[in-house]
Amino acid sequence: MESNQMVDYATGHDGLNTPRDVLFVQLIYSSTLAFAGIVLLARVAQIGHAYLRYIVCSGATEKQQSVWSITESSLWVRIKSHLLYAPLFGKRHNREIQLSSAMNMGTLPSRFQSLLIFGYILSQIIYCCDLNYQNDTPAVIAELRGRSGTLATLNIVPLVLFATRNNPLIPLLRISFDSYNLFHRWLGRIAAIESIIHMAAWAVNTVREANTAALAQHLAETPSYAWGMVATAVMGFFILHSLSPVRHAFYETFLCIHQAGAFLIILGIYLHLDMHSLPQKPWIQWVILIWSAERCTRLLWLVFLNVSRRHGMTKLRVEALPGEACRLTFFLPRHYPVPAGSHFFAYIPQLSWWMSHPFSAAWTETSGTSRPKSIQSFTTDVKSLTLENQSSPFNHTAVTLVVAARQGMTRALYTRAMSSPDETFTTTGFLEGPYSSHAVNMASYGTAILFSGGVGITHHLLFIRDLLLRAAAGRAATRSITLVWAVRSMDSVRWVLEYIQEILQMPNAEAVLTIMLFVSKPRSPGEMRSAGGVIRTFAGRCNPTTVLEEIIPRRIGATVVSVCGPGALGDDVREAARRQVDRGVSVDFVEEAFTW
Repeated sequence: MESNQMVDYATGHDGLNTPRDVLFVQLIYSSTLAFAGIVLLARVAQIGHAYLRYIVCSGATEKQQSVWSITESSLWVRIKSHLLYAPLFGKRHNREIQLSSAMNMGTLPSRFQSLLIFGYILSQIIYCCDLNYQNDTPAVIAELRGRSGTLATLNIVPLVLFATRNNPLIPLLRISFDSYNLFHRWLGRIAAIESIIHMAAWAVNTVREANTAALAQHLAETPSYAWGMVATAVMGFFILHSLSPVRHAFYETFLCIHQAGAFLIILGIYLHLDMHSLPQKPWIQWVILIWSAERCTRLLWLVFLNVSRRHGMTKLRVEALPGEACRLTFFLPRHYPVPAGSHFFAYIPQLSWWMSHPFSAAWTETSGTSRPKSIQSFTTDVKSLTLENQSSPFNHTAVTLVVAARQGMTRALYTRAMSSPDETFTTTGFLEGPYSSHAVNMASYGTAILFSGGVGITHHLLFIRDLLLRAAAGRAATRSITLVWAVRSMDSVRWVLEYIQEILQMPNAEAVLTIMLFVSKPRSPGEMRSAGGVIRTFAGRCNPTTVLEEIIPRRIGATVVSVCGPGALGDDVREAARRQVDRGVSVDFVEEAFTW
Protein backbone atom coordinates (compact mmCIF):
# COMPACT_ATOMS: atom_id res chain seq x y z
CA MET A 1 0.00 0.00 0.00
CA GLU A 2 2.82 2.37 0.96
CA SER A 3 4.52 1.57 -2.36
CA ASN A 4 1.39 2.58 -4.32
CA GLN A 5 1.23 5.89 -2.40
CA MET A 6 4.83 6.57 -3.32
CA VAL A 7 4.05 5.98 -6.97
CA ASP A 8 1.25 8.53 -6.71
CA TYR A 9 3.53 10.95 -4.88
CA ALA A 10 6.06 10.67 -7.65
CA THR A 11 3.84 10.91 -10.72
CA GLY A 12 0.33 11.88 -9.66
CA HIS A 13 -1.50 14.61 -7.77
CA ASP A 14 -1.35 12.91 -4.38
CA GLY A 15 0.50 15.01 -1.84
CA LEU A 16 0.05 18.24 -3.80
CA ASN A 17 -1.53 21.10 -1.89
CA THR A 18 -3.34 22.82 -4.76
CA PRO A 19 -5.40 25.25 -2.62
CA ARG A 20 -2.18 26.48 -0.99
CA ASP A 21 -0.50 26.79 -4.39
CA VAL A 22 -3.43 28.88 -5.65
CA LEU A 23 -3.29 31.07 -2.54
CA PHE A 24 0.38 31.86 -3.08
CA VAL A 25 -0.18 32.55 -6.77
CA GLN A 26 -2.93 34.99 -5.81
CA LEU A 27 -0.60 36.61 -3.26
CA ILE A 28 2.03 37.10 -5.96
CA TYR A 29 -0.59 38.54 -8.33
CA SER A 30 -1.99 40.95 -5.75
CA SER A 31 1.37 42.07 -4.33
CA THR A 32 2.81 42.62 -7.80
CA LEU A 33 -0.23 44.59 -8.94
CA ALA A 34 -0.20 46.61 -5.72
CA PHE A 35 3.47 47.48 -6.14
CA ALA A 36 2.95 48.38 -9.81
CA GLY A 37 0.00 50.54 -8.78
CA ILE A 38 2.09 52.36 -6.18
CA VAL A 39 4.86 52.98 -8.71
CA LEU A 40 2.31 54.16 -11.28
CA LEU A 41 0.75 56.60 -8.80
CA ALA A 42 4.22 57.86 -7.87
CA ARG A 43 5.05 58.34 -11.55
CA VAL A 44 1.77 60.17 -12.18
CA ALA A 45 2.54 62.47 -9.24
CA GLN A 46 6.09 62.98 -10.52
CA ILE A 47 4.89 63.74 -14.06
CA GLY A 48 2.21 66.09 -12.73
CA HIS A 49 4.73 67.91 -10.56
CA ALA A 50 7.16 68.23 -13.49
CA TYR A 51 4.40 69.45 -15.81
CA LEU A 52 3.28 72.07 -13.29
CA ARG A 53 6.89 73.21 -12.94
CA TYR A 54 7.21 73.32 -16.72
CA ILE A 55 4.06 75.45 -17.14
CA VAL A 56 4.95 77.84 -14.31
CA CYS A 57 8.65 78.22 -15.12
CA SER A 58 8.65 78.36 -18.92
CA GLY A 59 7.81 82.06 -18.86
CA ALA A 60 9.22 82.83 -15.42
CA THR A 61 12.26 84.93 -14.59
CA GLU A 62 15.29 83.44 -12.87
CA LYS A 63 14.16 84.88 -9.55
CA GLN A 64 10.65 83.49 -9.93
CA GLN A 65 12.09 80.00 -10.45
CA SER A 66 13.94 80.10 -7.12
CA VAL A 67 10.96 78.59 -5.28
CA TRP A 68 11.65 75.32 -7.17
CA SER A 69 15.36 75.25 -6.27
CA ILE A 70 14.99 73.67 -2.84
CA THR A 71 13.17 70.63 -1.44
CA GLU A 72 11.03 71.52 1.56
CA SER A 73 10.21 67.95 2.64
CA SER A 74 12.95 66.39 4.76
CA LEU A 75 11.27 62.98 4.34
CA TRP A 76 11.50 63.21 0.54
CA VAL A 77 15.15 64.24 0.86
CA ARG A 78 15.90 61.11 2.90
CA ILE A 79 13.95 58.84 0.53
CA LYS A 80 15.80 60.16 -2.52
CA SER A 81 19.25 60.18 -0.96
CA HIS A 82 19.14 56.97 1.06
CA LEU A 83 16.80 54.78 -0.98
CA LEU A 84 16.09 55.81 -4.57
CA TYR A 85 19.55 57.15 -5.50
CA ALA A 86 21.65 55.13 -3.05
CA PRO A 87 24.02 52.33 -4.10
CA LEU A 88 23.78 49.07 -2.21
CA PHE A 89 26.66 50.22 -0.03
CA GLY A 90 29.54 52.67 -0.35
CA LYS A 91 29.37 54.37 -3.72
CA ARG A 92 29.80 51.44 -6.14
CA HIS A 93 26.81 50.77 -8.37
CA ASN A 94 27.54 50.69 -12.12
CA ARG A 95 31.31 50.47 -11.86
CA GLU A 96 32.14 46.96 -13.00
CA ILE A 97 33.89 44.57 -10.62
CA GLN A 98 36.92 43.68 -12.72
CA LEU A 99 38.52 40.24 -12.58
CA SER A 100 40.92 41.12 -15.39
CA SER A 101 41.11 43.49 -18.33
CA ALA A 102 38.81 41.17 -20.30
CA MET A 103 36.52 39.81 -17.56
CA ASN A 104 34.32 41.38 -14.92
CA MET A 105 31.73 40.27 -12.38
CA GLY A 106 29.20 42.84 -13.50
CA THR A 107 27.67 45.62 -11.43
CA LEU A 108 25.80 45.88 -8.15
CA PRO A 109 22.10 46.73 -7.96
CA SER A 110 21.08 49.93 -6.22
CA ARG A 111 19.76 49.88 -2.66
CA PHE A 112 16.13 50.08 -3.82
CA GLN A 113 16.66 47.41 -6.47
CA SER A 114 18.38 45.19 -3.89
CA LEU A 115 15.43 45.52 -1.50
CA LEU A 116 13.02 44.50 -4.26
CA ILE A 117 15.17 41.54 -5.30
CA PHE A 118 15.78 40.41 -1.72
CA GLY A 119 12.09 40.77 -0.83
CA TYR A 120 11.01 38.70 -3.82
CA ILE A 121 13.59 35.98 -3.16
CA LEU A 122 12.52 35.85 0.49
CA SER A 123 8.86 35.50 -0.50
CA GLN A 124 9.71 32.62 -2.86
CA ILE A 125 11.65 30.85 -0.10
CA ILE A 126 8.72 31.27 2.30
CA TYR A 127 6.25 29.92 -0.27
CA CYS A 128 8.45 26.89 -0.99
CA CYS A 129 9.03 26.15 2.70
CA ASP A 130 5.40 26.52 3.78
CA LEU A 131 4.69 22.79 3.64
CA ASN A 132 2.64 20.45 5.81
CA TYR A 133 5.48 18.83 7.74
CA GLN A 134 3.05 16.66 9.71
CA ASN A 135 2.63 14.48 6.62
CA ASP A 136 4.93 11.62 5.70
CA THR A 137 8.20 12.55 4.01
CA PRO A 138 7.08 11.45 0.51
CA ALA A 139 3.97 13.64 0.85
CA VAL A 140 6.05 16.65 1.95
CA ILE A 141 8.38 16.11 -1.01
CA ALA A 142 5.39 15.83 -3.36
CA GLU A 143 4.00 19.11 -1.98
CA LEU A 144 7.39 20.75 -2.56
CA ARG A 145 7.37 19.37 -6.11
CA GLY A 146 4.02 20.97 -6.85
CA ARG A 147 4.86 24.26 -5.15
CA SER A 148 8.25 24.74 -6.79
CA GLY A 149 6.92 23.78 -10.22
CA THR A 150 4.01 26.20 -9.92
CA LEU A 151 6.24 29.08 -8.84
CA ALA A 152 8.85 28.35 -11.50
CA THR A 153 6.23 28.37 -14.25
CA LEU A 154 4.62 31.55 -12.95
CA ASN A 155 7.99 33.32 -12.84
CA ILE A 156 8.59 32.55 -16.52
CA VAL A 157 5.89 35.10 -17.45
CA PRO A 158 7.63 38.23 -16.07
CA LEU A 159 10.99 36.67 -16.93
CA VAL A 160 10.15 36.82 -20.65
CA LEU A 161 8.25 40.12 -20.44
CA PHE A 162 11.17 41.91 -18.75
CA ALA A 163 13.57 40.76 -21.48
CA THR A 164 11.56 42.35 -24.30
CA ARG A 165 12.57 45.66 -25.84
CA ASN A 166 8.93 46.67 -26.30
CA ASN A 167 7.93 45.90 -22.72
CA PRO A 168 4.81 48.10 -22.19
CA LEU A 169 5.80 48.63 -18.55
CA ILE A 170 8.80 50.73 -19.64
CA PRO A 171 6.74 53.76 -20.80
CA LEU A 172 3.93 53.07 -18.32
CA LEU A 173 6.08 53.00 -15.16
CA ARG A 174 9.04 54.90 -16.64
CA ILE A 175 11.51 52.27 -15.49
CA SER A 176 14.45 51.74 -17.81
CA PHE A 177 15.11 48.61 -19.85
CA ASP A 178 18.41 48.36 -17.96
CA SER A 179 16.50 47.92 -14.66
CA TYR A 180 14.06 45.41 -16.15
CA ASN A 181 17.01 43.46 -17.53
CA LEU A 182 18.48 43.30 -14.02
CA PHE A 183 15.20 41.88 -12.70
CA HIS A 184 15.09 39.52 -15.71
CA ARG A 185 18.43 38.03 -14.70
CA TRP A 186 17.37 37.51 -11.09
CA LEU A 187 14.00 36.06 -12.06
CA GLY A 188 15.86 33.66 -14.34
CA ARG A 189 18.01 32.47 -11.44
CA ILE A 190 14.97 32.06 -9.20
CA ALA A 191 13.01 30.13 -11.84
CA ALA A 192 16.01 27.92 -12.61
CA ILE A 193 16.53 27.00 -8.95
CA GLU A 194 12.82 26.30 -8.49
CA SER A 195 12.83 24.10 -11.61
CA ILE A 196 15.80 22.14 -10.27
CA ILE A 197 13.98 21.70 -6.93
CA HIS A 198 10.86 20.56 -8.80
CA MET A 199 12.86 18.01 -10.81
CA ALA A 200 14.82 16.85 -7.77
CA ALA A 201 11.65 16.33 -5.71
CA TRP A 202 10.15 14.21 -8.49
CA ALA A 203 13.38 12.22 -8.80
CA VAL A 204 13.63 11.58 -5.04
CA ASN A 205 10.13 10.17 -4.77
CA THR A 206 10.57 8.13 -7.96
CA VAL A 207 13.76 6.55 -6.63
CA ARG A 208 12.16 5.97 -3.20
CA GLU A 209 9.26 4.20 -4.90
CA ALA A 210 11.43 2.02 -7.12
CA ASN A 211 15.07 2.62 -8.00
CA THR A 212 17.39 4.69 -10.17
CA ALA A 213 16.64 2.50 -13.17
CA ALA A 214 12.96 3.45 -12.92
CA LEU A 215 13.98 7.11 -12.98
CA ALA A 216 15.96 6.59 -16.18
CA GLN A 217 13.10 4.58 -17.66
CA HIS A 218 10.60 7.39 -16.98
CA LEU A 219 12.87 9.91 -18.71
CA ALA A 220 13.44 7.62 -21.68
CA GLU A 221 9.86 6.45 -22.20
CA THR A 222 7.69 9.37 -21.03
CA PRO A 223 7.99 12.42 -23.32
CA SER A 224 6.52 14.84 -20.77
CA TYR A 225 9.25 14.01 -18.25
CA ALA A 226 11.91 14.09 -20.94
CA TRP A 227 10.86 17.58 -22.07
CA GLY A 228 10.67 18.73 -18.47
CA MET A 229 14.21 17.46 -18.00
CA VAL A 230 15.36 19.32 -21.13
CA ALA A 231 13.88 22.59 -19.86
CA THR A 232 15.39 22.11 -16.40
CA ALA A 233 18.81 21.19 -17.77
CA VAL A 234 18.92 24.27 -20.00
CA MET A 235 17.83 26.50 -17.12
CA GLY A 236 20.51 24.99 -14.92
CA PHE A 237 23.06 25.61 -17.66
CA PHE A 238 21.87 29.22 -17.89
CA ILE A 239 22.79 29.84 -14.25
CA LEU A 240 26.46 29.44 -15.21
CA HIS A 241 26.12 30.60 -18.80
CA SER A 242 24.59 33.95 -17.75
CA LEU A 243 27.25 34.88 -15.20
CA SER A 244 28.71 38.28 -15.98
CA PRO A 245 32.28 37.13 -16.86
CA VAL A 246 30.92 34.75 -19.51
CA ARG A 247 28.18 37.11 -20.68
CA HIS A 248 30.47 40.08 -21.26
CA ALA A 249 33.55 38.23 -22.48
CA PHE A 250 31.63 36.51 -25.31
CA TYR A 251 28.49 38.65 -25.55
CA GLU A 252 27.51 37.93 -29.15
CA THR A 253 28.00 34.18 -28.68
CA PHE A 254 26.11 34.44 -25.39
CA LEU A 255 23.11 36.04 -27.10
CA CYS A 256 22.88 33.35 -29.78
CA ILE A 257 23.06 30.51 -27.24
CA HIS A 258 20.72 32.33 -24.86
CA GLN A 259 17.99 32.80 -27.46
CA ALA A 260 18.23 29.20 -28.67
CA GLY A 261 18.18 27.97 -25.07
CA ALA A 262 15.18 30.16 -24.20
CA PHE A 263 13.27 28.60 -27.10
CA LEU A 264 14.06 25.10 -25.77
CA ILE A 265 12.97 26.08 -22.26
CA ILE A 266 9.62 27.46 -23.39
CA LEU A 267 9.02 24.48 -25.69
CA GLY A 268 10.02 22.00 -22.99
CA ILE A 269 7.78 23.54 -20.32
CA TYR A 270 4.84 23.82 -22.70
CA LEU A 271 5.05 20.16 -23.76
CA HIS A 272 5.56 19.05 -20.16
CA LEU A 273 2.41 20.89 -19.04
CA ASP A 274 0.37 20.02 -22.12
CA MET A 275 1.00 16.26 -21.94
CA HIS A 276 -0.12 16.23 -18.30
CA SER A 277 -3.00 18.71 -18.88
CA LEU A 278 -1.76 20.79 -15.97
CA PRO A 279 -3.54 24.02 -14.92
CA GLN A 280 -0.35 26.08 -15.33
CA LYS A 281 -0.47 25.65 -19.12
CA PRO A 282 -2.20 29.04 -19.79
CA TRP A 283 0.78 30.83 -18.23
CA ILE A 284 3.13 29.38 -20.81
CA GLN A 285 0.61 30.18 -23.53
CA TRP A 286 0.82 33.79 -22.34
CA VAL A 287 4.61 33.56 -22.50
CA ILE A 288 4.43 32.31 -26.10
CA LEU A 289 1.98 35.10 -26.95
CA ILE A 290 4.19 37.80 -25.38
CA TRP A 291 7.33 36.50 -27.06
CA SER A 292 5.66 36.08 -30.48
CA ALA A 293 3.85 39.44 -30.38
CA GLU A 294 7.01 41.29 -29.37
CA ARG A 295 9.08 39.66 -32.10
CA CYS A 296 6.41 40.38 -34.71
CA THR A 297 6.18 43.99 -33.53
CA ARG A 298 9.93 44.40 -33.84
CA LEU A 299 9.98 42.84 -37.31
CA LEU A 300 7.10 44.97 -38.59
CA TRP A 301 8.63 48.14 -37.15
CA LEU A 302 12.01 47.24 -38.62
CA VAL A 303 10.43 46.91 -42.06
CA PHE A 304 8.39 50.11 -41.69
CA LEU A 305 11.36 52.22 -40.59
CA ASN A 306 13.92 50.84 -43.04
CA VAL A 307 12.03 49.86 -46.18
CA SER A 308 10.16 52.13 -48.58
CA ARG A 309 8.60 51.22 -51.92
CA ARG A 310 9.60 54.58 -53.32
CA HIS A 311 13.02 55.11 -51.74
CA GLY A 312 14.35 51.60 -51.15
CA MET A 313 16.11 50.52 -47.98
CA THR A 314 18.17 52.23 -45.31
CA LYS A 315 21.75 52.92 -46.34
CA LEU A 316 24.67 53.14 -43.96
CA ARG A 317 27.91 55.08 -44.13
CA VAL A 318 30.68 54.04 -41.73
CA GLU A 319 33.62 56.38 -41.07
CA ALA A 320 36.68 55.54 -39.00
CA LEU A 321 37.43 58.28 -36.47
CA PRO A 322 40.52 59.18 -34.43
CA GLY A 323 40.69 57.48 -31.06
CA GLU A 324 39.46 54.09 -32.31
CA ALA A 325 35.83 54.92 -32.98
CA CYS A 326 33.39 54.88 -35.89
CA ARG A 327 30.65 57.23 -36.96
CA LEU A 328 27.64 55.37 -38.36
CA THR A 329 25.15 57.44 -40.36
CA PHE A 330 21.93 55.64 -41.25
CA PHE A 331 19.95 57.25 -44.08
CA LEU A 332 16.36 56.16 -43.51
CA PRO A 333 14.08 56.03 -46.56
CA ARG A 334 11.42 58.06 -44.72
CA HIS A 335 11.05 60.89 -42.26
CA TYR A 336 10.71 59.83 -38.64
CA PRO A 337 11.14 62.08 -35.57
CA VAL A 338 13.73 60.90 -33.04
CA PRO A 339 13.17 62.13 -29.46
CA ALA A 340 16.18 63.33 -27.46
CA GLY A 341 17.70 60.62 -25.27
CA SER A 342 16.74 57.80 -27.63
CA HIS A 343 18.79 54.76 -28.49
CA PHE A 344 18.58 52.37 -31.43
CA PHE A 345 19.55 48.78 -32.09
CA ALA A 346 21.75 48.68 -35.18
CA TYR A 347 21.72 45.76 -37.63
CA ILE A 348 24.57 45.46 -40.12
CA PRO A 349 24.01 42.35 -42.31
CA GLN A 350 27.50 42.57 -43.80
CA LEU A 351 28.89 41.73 -40.36
CA SER A 352 26.07 39.62 -38.94
CA TRP A 353 22.64 38.65 -40.25
CA TRP A 354 20.89 38.51 -36.90
CA MET A 355 22.92 40.40 -34.27
CA SER A 356 21.92 43.90 -33.15
CA HIS A 357 23.62 46.27 -30.72
CA PRO A 358 22.24 49.27 -28.79
CA PHE A 359 23.71 52.75 -29.35
CA SER A 360 22.53 56.23 -28.35
CA ALA A 361 21.45 58.52 -31.18
CA ALA A 362 24.16 61.18 -31.34
CA TRP A 363 22.53 63.38 -33.98
CA THR A 364 19.66 63.47 -36.43
CA GLU A 365 18.85 65.46 -39.55
CA THR A 366 15.15 65.48 -40.25
CA SER A 367 12.63 66.83 -42.75
CA GLY A 368 12.92 70.54 -43.43
CA THR A 369 16.60 70.86 -42.49
CA SER A 370 19.49 71.37 -44.86
CA ARG A 371 22.09 68.74 -45.38
CA PRO A 372 25.25 69.16 -43.30
CA LYS A 373 28.46 69.72 -45.23
CA SER A 374 29.62 66.19 -44.52
CA ILE A 375 26.66 64.90 -46.53
CA GLN A 376 26.79 67.53 -49.26
CA SER A 377 30.40 66.61 -50.02
CA PHE A 378 29.65 63.00 -50.91
CA THR A 379 31.00 61.72 -54.18
CA THR A 380 29.13 59.76 -56.81
CA ASP A 381 29.36 56.51 -54.83
CA VAL A 382 27.53 58.00 -51.92
CA LYS A 383 24.91 59.95 -53.86
CA SER A 384 22.65 56.94 -53.69
CA LEU A 385 22.69 57.23 -49.92
CA THR A 386 21.05 60.64 -49.83
CA LEU A 387 17.96 59.30 -51.60
CA GLU A 388 17.18 62.75 -53.06
CA ASN A 389 18.76 65.24 -55.44
CA GLN A 390 21.69 67.03 -53.77
CA SER A 391 20.13 70.46 -54.23
CA SER A 392 16.79 69.58 -52.68
CA PRO A 393 15.90 69.81 -48.98
CA PHE A 394 16.75 66.74 -46.90
CA ASN A 395 13.32 65.13 -46.69
CA HIS A 396 14.34 61.94 -44.94
CA THR A 397 15.82 61.25 -41.54
CA ALA A 398 19.52 60.60 -41.10
CA VAL A 399 20.49 59.12 -37.74
CA THR A 400 24.12 59.27 -36.61
CA LEU A 401 25.63 56.95 -34.02
CA VAL A 402 29.17 57.13 -32.64
CA VAL A 403 30.60 53.75 -31.69
CA ALA A 404 33.78 53.10 -29.72
CA ALA A 405 35.76 50.12 -31.04
CA ARG A 406 35.85 47.48 -28.32
CA GLN A 407 35.29 43.82 -29.18
CA GLY A 408 33.11 41.84 -31.55
CA MET A 409 31.01 43.86 -33.98
CA THR A 410 32.33 47.29 -32.96
CA ARG A 411 35.94 46.19 -33.49
CA ALA A 412 35.05 44.57 -36.83
CA LEU A 413 33.39 47.81 -37.94
CA TYR A 414 36.43 49.88 -37.09
CA THR A 415 38.84 47.44 -38.75
CA ARG A 416 36.71 47.35 -41.90
CA ALA A 417 36.52 51.16 -42.06
CA MET A 418 40.26 51.60 -41.47
CA SER A 419 41.05 49.26 -44.37
CA SER A 420 38.68 51.09 -46.76
CA PRO A 421 39.57 53.99 -49.09
CA ASP A 422 39.31 57.30 -47.20
CA GLU A 423 38.66 55.16 -44.11
CA THR A 424 34.98 55.12 -45.10
CA PHE A 425 32.68 52.49 -46.55
CA THR A 426 29.00 52.25 -47.38
CA THR A 427 26.70 49.29 -46.97
CA THR A 428 23.16 48.33 -46.08
CA GLY A 429 22.16 48.73 -42.46
CA PHE A 430 18.96 48.82 -40.45
CA LEU A 431 17.82 50.59 -37.30
CA GLU A 432 15.32 49.32 -34.75
CA GLY A 433 13.86 51.95 -32.47
CA PRO A 434 13.89 54.59 -31.20
CA TYR A 435 13.73 53.32 -27.62
CA SER A 436 13.78 55.42 -24.47
CA SER A 437 13.31 54.98 -20.72
CA HIS A 438 11.23 58.22 -20.60
CA ALA A 439 13.00 59.13 -17.36
CA VAL A 440 12.28 62.86 -16.88
CA ASN A 441 10.97 65.96 -18.64
CA MET A 442 14.26 67.80 -19.15
CA ALA A 443 12.51 71.00 -20.25
CA SER A 444 10.91 71.39 -16.79
CA TYR A 445 14.24 72.11 -15.06
CA GLY A 446 15.80 75.54 -14.85
CA THR A 447 19.29 74.02 -14.64
CA ALA A 448 20.56 70.97 -16.52
CA ILE A 449 23.98 69.51 -15.69
CA LEU A 450 24.93 66.77 -18.14
CA PHE A 451 27.95 64.56 -17.41
CA SER A 452 29.33 62.52 -20.31
CA GLY A 453 32.24 60.09 -20.35
CA GLY A 454 33.85 59.36 -23.71
CA VAL A 455 31.29 58.13 -26.22
CA GLY A 456 28.57 58.83 -23.62
CA ILE A 457 28.42 62.32 -25.16
CA THR A 458 26.06 60.85 -27.75
CA HIS A 459 23.26 60.59 -25.18
CA HIS A 460 23.30 64.31 -24.39
CA LEU A 461 23.79 66.12 -27.71
CA LEU A 462 20.16 65.87 -28.80
CA PHE A 463 19.02 66.93 -25.33
CA ILE A 464 21.13 70.09 -25.61
CA ARG A 465 19.79 70.86 -29.08
CA ASP A 466 16.22 70.26 -27.98
CA LEU A 467 16.55 72.37 -24.82
CA LEU A 468 18.14 75.28 -26.69
CA LEU A 469 15.38 75.24 -29.31
CA ARG A 470 12.67 75.10 -26.65
CA ALA A 471 14.29 77.80 -24.52
CA ALA A 472 14.58 80.13 -27.54
CA ALA A 473 10.88 79.61 -28.25
CA GLY A 474 9.87 80.14 -24.61
CA ARG A 475 8.75 76.51 -24.27
CA ALA A 476 11.22 75.41 -21.59
CA ALA A 477 12.11 76.34 -18.04
CA THR A 478 15.77 75.82 -18.95
CA ARG A 479 18.00 78.83 -18.29
CA SER A 480 21.34 77.09 -17.75
CA ILE A 481 22.87 74.02 -19.42
CA THR A 482 26.29 72.72 -18.42
CA LEU A 483 27.81 69.90 -20.44
CA VAL A 484 30.66 68.22 -18.55
CA TRP A 485 32.56 65.94 -20.91
CA ALA A 486 35.43 63.73 -19.73
CA VAL A 487 37.64 62.30 -22.50
CA ARG A 488 40.96 60.52 -22.68
CA SER A 489 42.38 62.71 -25.47
CA MET A 490 41.35 65.50 -27.82
CA ASP A 491 40.81 62.85 -30.51
CA SER A 492 37.43 62.16 -28.92
CA VAL A 493 36.31 65.75 -29.54
CA ARG A 494 36.57 65.16 -33.30
CA TRP A 495 33.89 62.49 -33.04
CA VAL A 496 31.14 65.09 -32.61
CA LEU A 497 32.90 68.38 -33.40
CA GLU A 498 30.57 69.32 -36.26
CA TYR A 499 27.53 68.77 -34.06
CA ILE A 500 28.97 70.88 -31.24
CA GLN A 501 29.73 73.63 -33.75
CA GLU A 502 26.12 73.51 -34.95
CA ILE A 503 24.89 73.71 -31.35
CA LEU A 504 27.10 76.74 -30.67
CA GLN A 505 25.45 78.56 -33.59
CA MET A 506 21.96 78.10 -32.14
CA PRO A 507 20.02 81.02 -30.60
CA ASN A 508 20.96 81.81 -26.98
CA ALA A 509 23.69 79.14 -26.95
CA GLU A 510 26.28 81.56 -25.55
CA ALA A 511 23.89 82.76 -22.85
CA VAL A 512 22.58 79.35 -21.79
CA LEU A 513 25.26 76.74 -22.55
CA THR A 514 28.61 76.06 -20.89
CA ILE A 515 30.86 73.18 -21.96
CA MET A 516 33.47 71.93 -19.49
CA LEU A 517 35.91 69.62 -21.30
CA PHE A 518 38.18 67.46 -19.13
CA VAL A 519 41.07 65.76 -20.97
CA SER A 520 42.82 63.16 -18.82
CA LYS A 521 45.78 62.57 -21.15
CA PRO A 522 46.48 65.70 -23.25
CA ARG A 523 49.34 65.43 -25.72
CA SER A 524 50.68 68.94 -25.04
CA PRO A 525 49.83 72.04 -22.95
CA GLY A 526 49.02 73.95 -26.15
CA GLU A 527 46.29 71.47 -26.94
CA MET A 528 44.49 72.52 -23.75
CA ARG A 529 44.28 76.21 -24.56
CA SER A 530 40.66 77.32 -24.07
CA ALA A 531 39.08 79.28 -26.86
CA GLY A 532 37.08 81.18 -24.25
CA GLY A 533 33.35 81.81 -24.19
CA VAL A 534 31.21 78.70 -24.01
CA ILE A 535 33.98 76.06 -23.92
CA ARG A 536 36.35 75.68 -20.97
CA THR A 537 39.08 73.02 -21.10
CA PHE A 538 40.81 71.33 -18.18
CA ALA A 539 43.73 68.90 -18.04
CA GLY A 540 43.13 65.93 -15.76
CA ARG A 541 40.25 63.80 -14.55
CA CYS A 542 36.80 65.19 -13.91
CA ASN A 543 35.78 65.49 -10.25
CA PRO A 544 31.96 65.64 -10.24
CA THR A 545 31.81 66.82 -6.63
CA THR A 546 33.97 69.85 -7.44
CA VAL A 547 31.94 70.58 -10.57
CA LEU A 548 28.63 70.53 -8.71
CA GLU A 549 30.05 72.61 -5.87
CA GLU A 550 30.84 75.25 -8.48
CA ILE A 551 27.54 75.14 -10.39
CA ILE A 552 24.87 74.48 -7.73
CA PRO A 553 25.26 77.81 -5.83
CA ARG A 554 24.32 79.70 -9.01
CA ARG A 555 21.60 77.30 -10.15
CA ILE A 556 18.31 78.54 -11.52
CA GLY A 557 15.19 76.71 -10.34
CA ALA A 558 15.11 72.93 -10.10
CA THR A 559 18.18 70.99 -11.23
CA VAL A 560 18.57 67.77 -13.17
CA VAL A 561 21.89 65.93 -13.10
CA SER A 562 22.24 63.40 -15.91
CA VAL A 563 25.15 61.06 -16.59
CA CYS A 564 26.05 58.70 -19.41
CA GLY A 565 29.47 57.08 -19.53
CA PRO A 566 31.67 54.52 -17.79
CA GLY A 567 30.32 53.05 -14.57
CA ALA A 568 33.01 54.71 -12.44
CA LEU A 569 31.97 58.16 -13.68
CA GLY A 570 28.31 57.35 -13.09
CA ASP A 571 29.05 56.33 -9.50
CA ASP A 572 31.05 59.51 -8.84
CA VAL A 573 28.27 61.70 -10.26
CA ARG A 574 25.66 59.79 -8.25
CA GLU A 575 27.63 60.37 -5.04
CA ALA A 576 28.05 64.08 -5.80
CA ALA A 577 24.34 64.48 -6.61
CA ARG A 578 23.32 62.73 -3.38
CA ARG A 579 25.41 65.20 -1.40
CA GLN A 580 23.45 68.04 -2.93
CA VAL A 581 20.15 66.26 -2.26
CA ASP A 582 21.17 65.86 1.41
CA ARG A 583 21.54 69.64 1.62
CA GLY A 584 17.97 70.16 0.49
CA VAL A 585 18.84 71.19 -3.06
CA SER A 586 16.12 70.23 -5.55
CA VAL A 587 18.18 67.80 -7.64
CA ASP A 588 16.89 64.90 -9.72
CA PHE A 589 19.50 62.33 -10.76
CA VAL A 590 19.21 60.41 -14.04
CA GLU A 591 21.62 57.76 -15.31
CA GLU A 592 21.61 56.24 -18.79
CA ALA A 593 23.26 52.83 -18.51
CA PHE A 594 23.69 49.74 -20.69
CA THR A 595 24.87 47.23 -18.08
CA TRP A 596 23.34 44.10 -19.61
